[in-house]
Amino acid sequence: MNKILIIEADFELAEKLCRVLTDSETHAFSCGTLEAATALLESEQYQQIIIDTELPDGDGYDLIYELGLGLYESNDVPVILVVSNDSRPDMMELNKQGIADYITKPFNVSVLKAKVWTQFKRGKRNFSFRAITRFEAIGAGSRKSIIGEHVVAIDDYLFNFDTEEYSVAGKRVRLNRLEQCLLRNLVENKGIVLKKKALVEKLRSESRMTYIDETILAEVVHMLNNKLDARNYIKTVYGIGYLWALAEDKNKSG
Repeated sequence: MNKILIIEADFELAEKLCRVLTDSETHAFSCGTLEAATALLESEQYQQIIIDTELPDGDGYDLIYELGLGLYESNDVPVILVVSNDSRPDMMELNKQGIADYITKPFNVSVLKAKVWTQFKRGKRNFSFRAITRFEAIGAGSRKSIIGEHVVAIDDYLFNFDTEEYSVAGKRVRLNRLEQCLLRNLVENKGIVLKKKALVEKLRSESRMTYIDETILAEVVHMLNNKLDARNYIKTVYGIGYLWALAEDKNKSG
């Protein structure tokens, strides 16, 4: 049973959302304050969270920050932000904070429901994985890469694209949807320069985020490099695109 937590100060709206989002496979719960939300998050695990930014006892962003720190069991779930009508958040900035989507008040409940189901659908990890024989026997480092059906181990990196778990030297790294899409495409094509235009189209189709362009792609590459400390592996071929370097190329500048 999927559980959705709705954190919304407007009681009537919260009750309406609970009714609309509850069915045979999903149960929606609601509360109206950060204090109540904290208590619920400490006692239950949720598969999705809808949170208003303006709550009686604080800012919804504070709770989102705590979720990102892993203070609750529901620390790696889609978050949909509810913002005021005069607010137009930058989606790239929201993604950096672990926010999957947002909706502005007043809104059509059916629109929010569609956003919720979209996140559940994405959560099924319906990435298509290419044949394992496409990978090189040796990875981008001094040690061997071990390539499993959905798992890639390269030097200190361990990428499980099935469970969406990623680690560097045993330390887990949280990647958002765009970073995961980019990483998978780079690793699946080790040693091959992927052109910017092709990567943009890949990220758009796999993440279903149509606003992505080459500027955002560059930002995603930058963030992925920072999170993985992968500058010896993820190379920029200026004016062309990006690649995950092979062993003999990883220490070259780029």
